Amino acid sequence: MIAIPGIVVGPAGKALASVSDEPDRPPAQIDLFVDYMCPYCRRFERDNGAEVQELVDRGIATLVMHPVAILDRLSSGTLYSTRAAASAYAVAAGAPDKFGAWNTALFTHQPPEGSAGLSEAELANLAHELGIEPVVTRTFSDDSFLDKASEDTQAAINIGLQGTPTVLLTGHHQRTFQWDGQQPIAEALGSMAAR
Repeated sequence: MIAIPGIVVGPAGKALASVSDEPDRPPAQIDLFVDYMCPYCRRFERDNGAEVQELVDRGIATLVMHPVAILDRLSSGTLYSTRAAASAYAVAAGAPDKFGAWNTALFTHQPPEGSAGLSEAELANLAHELGIEPVVTRTFSDDSFLDKASEDTQAAINIGLQGTPTVLLTGHHQRTFQWDGQQPIAEALGSMAAR
């Protein structure tokens, strides 16, 4: 499996503490690297998000989200990609039941490349609309979450991340390949398992 930490997403989009090492864990793992300012990531979420979550809900795959910040240069100096990724880590830690909804909301309300992105107040208001408590939204800009977003981005670059979305599929046999964006994800997992 991929050695970079991320946000493990369980049934109903809930963030979990870790990937289970139990023998009955799902037979495949989906590692999804996204930048919340990336329009291709938004399209991936729109076209595949429900299918990926269904695979998790049915116990077919484990999902590990890797919010990264490779598009900070396109946010008019506000480092929006880093701030959005940090907010994802903050919600996973402080409101794990809301992680799936927050991930979807960040893509639904995605600012265009070249803009300043959403302000801290706009992110907080969006979170409050989802029922995420102020005690969590106040941590969006904590150094610990901002540092995690930066560190995990660098770790992803160190293993060869060149763009987003990047989808890596790994089976129990530890064979990993990058999804090509064409074949339905469930079919790709089946093909990998058959090899």
